[in-house]
Amino acid sequence: MTPTLKSGRYRSGPGLLRNGVFAVLAVFCAACGGGDRYQTFDPDSPFFGADETTDNAAVFNNPELLDPRVSYTEEIIDVEPTVSGSAAIDAGSAPQKRLAPVSDGDGGFSVQAVENIELTLVAEVAPPEVDGDALQATSISLGPGNWGVVSYNMRGSGRRGAIDWINNLRARRPRVHSQVVFDDTDVNSVSILDNAVYAASATDDPAVAFPAVLDRLPLRNNRFSLSDYRRVPLVSFAATSVFGVGDVLYTTSGSAGEVSAFTSWTMSELGSYPLHDARWAARDAVGGRIVVVQGTPGQLAVFEEGEFPGGSMNLLGTFPFPGADIPESKSTVEVEGAHAFVAAGSAGVQVLCLDTGEVVATVPRPDPASVGLDSSVVVTNAVSVDDDLMFISNGEAGVYVAAAENDFRDYGCGESPEITLLGQLQFGDLESVNHVVYERGYLFVAAGLGGVKIVEVAVDD
Repeated sequence: MTPTLKSGRYRSGPGLLRNGVFAVLAVFCAACGGGDRYQTFDPDSPFFGADETTDNAAVFNNPELLDPRVSYTEEIIDVEPTVSGSAAIDAGSAPQKRLAPVSDGDGGFSVQAVENIELTLVAEVAPPEVDGDALQATSISLGPGNWGVVSYNMRGSGRRGAIDWINNLRARRPRVHSQVVFDDTDVNSVSILDNAVYAASATDDPAVAFPAVLDRLPLRNNRFSLSDYRRVPLVSFAATSVFGVGDVLYTTSGSAGEVSAFTSWTMSELGSYPLHDARWAARDAVGGRIVVVQGTPGQLAVFEEGEFPGGSMNLLGTFPFPGADIPESKSTVEVEGAHAFVAAGSAGVQVLCLDTGEVVATVPRPDPASVGLDSSVVVTNAVSVDDDLMFISNGEAGVYVAAAENDFRDYGCGESPEITLLGQLQFGDLESVNHVVYERGYLFVAAGLGGVKIVEVAVDD
């Protein structure tokens, strides 16, 4: 499905921002071009002031609209100890030999000395709104350069979403360079491949049989373009993840869904495999494998990369793990070395050997009672590792940081890394963290209604 493109570039005029909301003045365009459904000269349209529009999407490139959403903080973020005197983590769900927190001598756990790590909140990006509806940041994908993309959806029953193209991510002056918004589509995950951004989404578009769709947004001069915007339907109620390898895209869709592979530019399906509650996919580059995490119950499905016999996919094995038992919840997986690091909901982080499926280490989720929150909002939904550090998003409990004795990539299958919980960092009251990406000394946090946090991580060896 290729939506009809409409042009609507504004001529001139100031832009205002209130609480991350686009609020543009009616003088923006006295005579802008428009389309059949959205007239860009209409100030009541959610696409007013857009550079390009289709029936359901609009691109904004005006710095006066985008720049005010970024604030530069240069604020030191404290790594706070877990609650002293009580089980700030659920120690009962992991043998002590697999987790080595520092005991506080009273049955609880406290932070170990963290003088060797310093976190600086470099910048924050406020989430956009679409026609008055607040959006929440859902995922982050980094490009090979100094830029990345962020996806947004709408909490609750409605569907609206957006994608930000952010550059200068590691230059301490990040900027939202381009944005696309949707008035009928949640964007749950994004990925960058070559000159396009791909979105795993759920839509109200009546032209597709199921809400789950995969969108392709081309890039022209580091800005979104709708000229070759494509959408292909998937199975299930929501697409949950997408990433690319070479010229192949892998995507997952949830309940009664599947893992599917497409060619990146033509969006032709290469193969698919039915999976219950497929939540996230990642690549094992060393082993040439595609790893998919499933929920209800928790299971890791491992496929051979790039093989599509008879339009299917070559399943190498499945491995059960504890957790991922909350319906319609996010659970990411990341591969480092010989292991898969799985965000397993109520069971915290599960570390599995990819060859055998053995759970070799566990970092439990925070105990909800200890942090004064309901268990429904304390969910381990994402994990990211690099070198010897691990960052974990736990919903409204915020981000937790842990460390291994050695770099995670250096542990072979069957070796149990000794993981020490260092503490927690929280950016705002009840900002539910949906995704974390830690890479090359920077932590990127999709903090729901709190938008995006960009944190520099300095480690003194």
